Amino acid sequence: MVANKTWGGGEQYVYDLVSSLKADGGCNVAVVCRDIPAVSGRFEAQGIAVRKMNLGGYLDIRSVVALSKVIDSCNDGCIIHAHDFKRAFVAVAAKRISRNKNVRVVMTRHLIRKAKNGLFEMSVYDNIDQIIFVSQLAKEEFLSSSPKINPDKCIVIHNGVKDLKCGGDGLKAKFGVGDDEFVMMFHGRIVPEKGIDVIIDALKKIGTRFLWRMFFVGDDTSPFATSAKNRLKDCGLDGRVVWAGYQSDVSKWIGGCDCGLMPTFVPEAFGLSNVEYMMAGKTVVTTSNGAQKEYIENGVTGMLVPVSDADALADAVVSLRDSKSYITIGRNARRYYEQHLSFSVFYDKMREVYRLD
Repeated sequence: MVANKTWGGGEQYVYDLVSSLKADGGCNVAVVCRDIPAVSGRFEAQGIAVRKMNLGGYLDIRSVVALSKVIDSCNDGCIIHAHDFKRAFVAVAAKRISRNKNVRVVMTRHLIRKAKNGLFEMSVYDNIDQIIFVSQLAKEEFLSSSPKINPDKCIVIHNGVKDLKCGGDGLKAKFGVGDDEFVMMFHGRIVPEKGIDVIIDALKKIGTRFLWRMFFVGDDTSPFATSAKNRLKDCGLDGRVVWAGYQSDVSKWIGGCDCGLMPTFVPEAFGLSNVEYMMAGKTVVTTSNGAQKEYIENGVTGMLVPVSDADALADAVVSLRDSKSYITIGRNARRYYEQHLSFSVFYDKMREVYRLD
């Protein structure tokens, strides 16, 4: 069950899971979502069954009834996987009125927030079978408000990233990047909380100490993005920066860089973009204020810097480039990804939650 109006990390999480379950066979899978082509259309384009509902929240009786009918149509056991508490409430309410009692309701918590203790949330805590947290940090923050929930229902499963083919060989030629240039990259939303201004300040500090190029991959049409471009122009760095805009496939861009810069302000519940660099065997420099510390060991599988510290970010980049340690760290990151963060590791754990084995 997904209820967002736009495609994001949660929708990709569902897409990868459903696609893999469908490919494995042995069970029927469908996505429950709103009738929004930007979301439902991407599932339908891949032949994934979609059940369209309003999914309005706690008082959405129509979605409860509609979902109960879907549950009734399942001859064998049924698993409902929600991605926030409002939709989890719809799921447990549908389970209660359904004639089919062989139903498991699970939920993934993608946020770092304290648990609420309202009547609706309490109903979910009582009736849900499992809450999956994408990091230990997310779980600890949730439990810090002492919700009345059996702690055995709360588990941590780090997100997994599907292994993509990261080319990138043609990017340097396309943008005239020399072999002696150190290529850095950011990908994601071009918004202040992602630390874009910190990256710009770090680039200013690096200046002309060595040849470099910076790729920003993400929608760059907002007023903030325009302001960022003007800042780079004012300090004479715009010629060394490529604004690539939104890219549906960032793998080739990651494959064409030497390291990733992801100095987010807001604590990450997981930080999927960081793992995409690790998957590609690239060093990522990110902040130490979120779940990144659960899978990045500073100087071993990545680089961790303090929040809002442009000096530390610049120093990390210079050190990586001068010592060429970005190569060794990237290899370590790839090895860690294969052992702990690959999609196959994640998928096997999810199958255990679903009790499919």
